[in-house]
Amino acid sequence: MTANRADLGEDSSRETARARRRGQRRDRVFDAAVELFVEQGYEATTMDDIASRADVARTSVFNYFARKSAFLDEWSARRRARAFHALPPTVAAGSLRDELSAIMQELAAISGASRRETTALIGAAVVALDLLDDHPLSHEFTSVLRRRRAELRPGVEPSLVGMTIATGYFAILRAWIGPGRPPFDLRERLGDLVDLVLDGAALSPSSART
Repeated sequence: MTANRADLGEDSSRETARARRRGQRRDRVFDAAVELFVEQGYEATTMDDIASRADVARTSVFNYFARKSAFLDEWSARRRARAFHALPPTVAAGSLRDELSAIMQELAAISGASRRETTALIGAAVVALDLLDDHPLSHEFTSVLRRRRAELRPGVEPSLVGMTIATGYFAILRAWIGPGRPPFDLRERLGDLVDLVLDGAALSPSSART
């Protein structure tokens, strides 16, 4: 019995180590792809280029990312995870407007800290992905809105509001990217988007409390 438990423990440790190494290789491939997209452009970068930069076999790249656009999906997913799932508890304890504003501020901070990268990848995503067709960002916003449905006006559909916010976000981000200085303050513009949408969709603070 003891030997069996030891064997199981060793098997589990080996499996954990293999999973960790696989995750590290996948991250290396992802990082290599993003670097190349920034340096030479999304369209000009091939899967062979990515394999060479990551120092892995070409088949390994396809094992981790079956198509080139999957790198854009992953890039977007990582940004969403930071913005939606890393907020302090005090934000969730506030109002719907507070939570959406905090999410937008975090998204703005991420883009502001990596504007060159954002320019390269959002520009590619607009072409390679349909950002307006049931995008995961719409689902993230809709999830927040459904959880806080009591703060919305009667008859307002959370999915419609979520889609509107996500579409507005992409439109604002698309206008913000590019060479040279940003044309406007991204944090301020995304905050204005939240206010504009919620002024039409949300109950007034006094109504929400009753």
